[in-house]
Amino acid sequence: MGSNGSKSSTAVLPDALPPNWPSPTDEDLKVCPNRRIVVNGPQGYFFASNFIRTSKYTRWNFLPKFLAQSFHPRKKMANVYFFIISCMQMIPLITNTYGIPTVLMPLSFVIVVDAIFAALEDLARHRADDHANSSTTLTYSDRTGSFEETTWSEMKVGDFVKVRNREVIPADVIILAVKEKTAIAEGRAYVETKSLDGETNLKMRRALKSTLNEIKADSDVTKIGHGEVVMEHPNKLIDRFKGTFELTGDDKEVVDPTNVLLRGCTLRNVDWAICLVVNTGLDTKIMMSNTESPVKTSSLELRINVEIKRVVFYLIIVCLFGAGGNFVWKNQEMLDAWYLKWSTTDADETSKLHETDFKDYNATGDFLLSAIVQFFYYFLLMANFVPVSLYVSMSTVKFFQANFIESDVNIYHEETDTPTKVRTMALNEELGQISHIFSDKTGTLTCNIMDFRKCTVNGLSYGKGITEIGKAAYNLQGDAIPEDVLAGEAMSREHAEMHKQPHVNFYDQSIRFDLVGARGDEQAQALEDFFTVLALCHSVIPEVDEETKEVHLSASSPDDEALVCGAKFFGFEFIDRKQGIATLRLSNGEKRSYQILEMIEFNSTRKRMSVVVKVDDRIELFSKGADTVMIPRLSEKINQEKLLDDTCKHMTAYAKEGLRTLMICKRTLDPQWFEDWHGRFHTASVDLNEIEKRLSGEPNNIDLLAEDLEMDFRLLGASAIEDKLQEGVPECIADLANAGIKIWVLTGDKVETAINIAVACRLLHPEEYMEQVVIAGGESVNTKKKLVEKLIDSIRQFDEDVKQAGSADLVKPRALIIDGPSLIVAMEPEVQPYLLRFTQCCKAVVGCRVSPDQKRQMVHMVKEKVLGVKTLAIGDGANDVAMIQAAHVGIGISGQEGMQAVNASDYAIAQFRFLRRLLLLHGRWNYRRMSKLVCYVFYKNIVMAITQFWYAFQTGFSGQKFYFEGGIQLFNIAYTCFPIMLLGIFDQDVEEKMLLKYPQLYNNGIRDAFFNSKVFFNWILAGTVESLVISIFPLYALNYSGEPNDRQDLLPSLWHYGATSFTLVVLVTNVKLLLNQYTFPWFCMLCWVLSVGSWFLSAYGMTNVLLVDFDGYKVYEDLMRNHSYWLCILVVTVGLGARDFFYKGYQRAFHPQLHHVLQEIDKFGLGDLNQLEIPLPPQPHMLMKEPLDDLPEEVEVNDDIELMQRVRRATRTVSDLFHLPKGLGHAYDHSDLQTVIEERNIVLGRHTSRGGVAKRVSRIFLGKAASPKAGGAKKSFGDGLDMLSEDDE
Repeated sequence: MGSNGSKSSTAVLPDALPPNWPSPTDEDLKVCPNRRIVVNGPQGYFFASNFIRTSKYTRWNFLPKFLAQSFHPRKKMANVYFFIISCMQMIPLITNTYGIPTVLMPLSFVIVVDAIFAALEDLARHRADDHANSSTTLTYSDRTGSFEETTWSEMKVGDFVKVRNREVIPADVIILAVKEKTAIAEGRAYVETKSLDGETNLKMRRALKSTLNEIKADSDVTKIGHGEVVMEHPNKLIDRFKGTFELTGDDKEVVDPTNVLLRGCTLRNVDWAICLVVNTGLDTKIMMSNTESPVKTSSLELRINVEIKRVVFYLIIVCLFGAGGNFVWKNQEMLDAWYLKWSTTDADETSKLHETDFKDYNATGDFLLSAIVQFFYYFLLMANFVPVSLYVSMSTVKFFQANFIESDVNIYHEETDTPTKVRTMALNEELGQISHIFSDKTGTLTCNIMDFRKCTVNGLSYGKGITEIGKAAYNLQGDAIPEDVLAGEAMSREHAEMHKQPHVNFYDQSIRFDLVGARGDEQAQALEDFFTVLALCHSVIPEVDEETKEVHLSASSPDDEALVCGAKFFGFEFIDRKQGIATLRLSNGEKRSYQILEMIEFNSTRKRMSVVVKVDDRIELFSKGADTVMIPRLSEKINQEKLLDDTCKHMTAYAKEGLRTLMICKRTLDPQWFEDWHGRFHTASVDLNEIEKRLSGEPNNIDLLAEDLEMDFRLLGASAIEDKLQEGVPECIADLANAGIKIWVLTGDKVETAINIAVACRLLHPEEYMEQVVIAGGESVNTKKKLVEKLIDSIRQFDEDVKQAGSADLVKPRALIIDGPSLIVAMEPEVQPYLLRFTQCCKAVVGCRVSPDQKRQMVHMVKEKVLGVKTLAIGDGANDVAMIQAAHVGIGISGQEGMQAVNASDYAIAQFRFLRRLLLLHGRWNYRRMSKLVCYVFYKNIVMAITQFWYAFQTGFSGQKFYFEGGIQLFNIAYTCFPIMLLGIFDQDVEEKMLLKYPQLYNNGIRDAFFNSKVFFNWILAGTVESLVISIFPLYALNYSGEPNDRQDLLPSLWHYGATSFTLVVLVTNVKLLLNQYTFPWFCMLCWVLSVGSWFLSAYGMTNVLLVDFDGYKVYEDLMRNHSYWLCILVVTVGLGARDFFYKGYQRAFHPQLHHVLQEIDKFGLGDLNQLEIPLPPQPHMLMKEPLDDLPEEVEVNDDIELMQRVRRATRTVSDLFHLPKGLGHAYDHSDLQTVIEERNIVLGRHTSRGGVAKRVSRIFLGKAASPKAGGAKKSFGDGLDMLSEDDE
């Protein structure tokens, strides 16, 4: 049987997958080592269909699967509890419901409501599946000899499919032929993989060489003859593909990832592509990659499970007390109770009663057994200690809370039409308790949309104005911003509005004049060379709109796109690249062509990119890169010292503004030297041993030859591009910090840039207001001992300041700035406790040069090793997924880096600033409402259940119930359910404007002030005391039952007492709710009246219909005419309500909280809220799970060689010729290398033959020509920081 298909007519075929799939053993793989697909012929194996199902349920498995989840003992403990209770109710010996499982009625109601929510949630998945399965594509029909429209679900492995431009790929396919927009067929196609890996840049793919020129029309697919594809079994590695394609009579051709289009991607830049289907349905990589995010449970729900256990323990104590009381009463009172001595002589109970003689009867044993039975009887009697409506109430409230969040127009991004999305509504209240925020920078705090802002050329700086980060740098130094700088910024913004050019925000008229020779021909030539390098040194793909003929750029890097757009702004427009010829259109309309001879790619290890071009018989090398790698490569043959000094000063000034800088250089090459070098470089590039060395991060001739080329540069200048802060980020961070939330920014930027950005975001403050502890770079902290000593000194200094000031809130706040290499040491087990201890002293932490895994480690460290924290991680890219999933709450930003972060998140927002409203408003409201709901639901059930226990003191602890059974079952469904749910949905203790104006109000959530053991105990204690009053008072207040002239001497029965007590339970619990409510909309009050009124109506109806409740027949009709009944209700309800009323008044008068003060100021106009100064809340005191002992005077830790090597690898390049700035490396795998090679070949206009580079490189990953080291696992090319082993993959 296939992985997910049905065999039907193909049942006789063997399965294409090995036995025990998807976890086959080595023996299983020997039986079926490869996947074999016949080309142009019937298949010899059974394959999965292309029908997909991502929904949880079907119409056939919904009921059993849902019930299994609903009665899971760990997830739905209350449901299991009540199911056991209903079973116990059917045991004759202990039942108090005549053997009828009455609890099943409310339990069934709860299950049905949960089932409706589950079905509604799954319905959206069904609709998405139906849409995908019913989508159409073109598949080849042997009958008609042409491509016909077919639904995706009908496609099969081995089919030929024709995908048109901008269509979504319906399955995993191999490209056989494409129709390109160029005259010469090169087999190139481009694919957008955003839905697969979250990346927005286009990726190049190629058709197979053996079929590219064979298929020109639809009917040609049969002319290629028969063949076979032998490939790997389905897997989820989206950047891997191993296989061969062989036509009869032809050689085998290696199939690698560049020949494959994956389901879910979008075809671009070609008219059509004819492909062969190889993986379908749930065997496709996108479906196998659809791993579910980890199941997260809110802290409040975890606390509820703890409190349920305590409530059950309380119930057991009450039952033991009741059983013990029954045993004592029977031993002491029963034998003397004359009314219990009478029995009948016959079983049919028709003969006369006679008195039983207990004289010689030893009843102790029977009484003990009776007490045990009585324990279970009490357990059933008070089973409602645990509320049956708890989960359904919570689910309903969370559903509406989620809808309010999604429909909030204030967190809707109109420009991109992106609303806030709730993906995990179970965490709604967790948003109101966040103590730590871990944020990415690029695309999260910034827009990740680069703008060309400034440049320096030949020692002259161009570009006016100042960035927000630059303003922050002035503030950090305490300097005023010059007027001319501010004026330049205003002009820059005005000019950008007038001359709108994507990715350019530049104003400086002098550069226009200099381009035409205002400062001489030398400066004009330098500017021309500078912008020519920007226009040619990149891997940007131009797309031409067929209708408008406009050129759209698709870049793998937003920096590249900004630089190319900057060159266009100054008259050097990149418009085309075909067959190795790049074409520029100059400002005068002239087109200039350049032959691209070679390209050496940019990566985070090399930190530079170079292209070799030929123009007018000259061979030029154009290069751009980080200053730290370009400066050592500048030529010493020409005097460039002053130019270099001026350029570096300008770049330093740009960096202070948070601008990203690249140094621009060129070199004129001797044709003979280049020809010799090029031959050696080409030989090294196709040498399997050299490729393997490069993959494994070892020294290799490819990189050494690149070093030989990239030297003796002539400096042209430097570019500066801006990644703008998102709108409202500084205000958002300031308010979150004022709320008491600690914010950690984790970025890959260097220390200086990260600090300036943090200051611009108001995360860091000038040194007179905040002490910054920097642990980054240098030799001072590159060992465990040195780092521990540094941390201990910082901790001691903070502790001394606290001791002198008297409080941690009065000392200068701390901020920690730490870089990636230092973090490698800091995360060692011996060092981590000291790092964690010091971060507890810090108000902010900035991590620089950190890898995705280090982000996850820092989140995990705080989450797992500090008590009481609630972590939130927010990011926008695939590199933030690990951090997002590790945190208590993960937030994805719908940005420029695809949807991978959003798909892994619990909540999705469009802008970072929306986090302010999401937490301070919705989060706080949701947390307070859910806390009140949970406490109240337990309280009302305690009041209702334990009232019967107090009555047992009047009945010899017999366990006699005195409630109507119908009333018990409807209590949680009709009488008290809806008002509390409306409170949980609509109640507002503080208005929206105050919550946003005074973020200090949020601090209650961080401290768990609304729901903790003390708060919960107070509610339970109040319920216990109030139930005692409700039980006892009617026993002495009710006088008689009946008509005044009819039965004056008839005392009320136990059912009259019970009905009165139950009326008080309904009234007191509902009044209690009103006293804990702040807003009273009309629909809430109407619901309250209907809920209370429903008891009076249903009680009258139940007691007047004999079949409903025989024991209470006509009881309520009697009570309605009883004046003492109404007086009893009035006195008890007012009396118990008054206690709460006066206590709340006392609390407001003598121990007010912040929200009390703001309520009264706003309500009674006692002051101007705009001038009210609220002190910052105290920092929550959160203890480490394993607190440090006294700080040691002398540090004793040992540094191992392996750690030192890891740190060194993280701070240098592969080459030992010069040093790079302290940074991180880049892990390369097969796909990375293949993409680099293919992009290089595209730029050069080369065709890769079957024996060329792509084929040879693929052989390494097919395992035929490589050592085990290369294997296919990721190998470090530089730093080794993200090095992965086979196990990691």
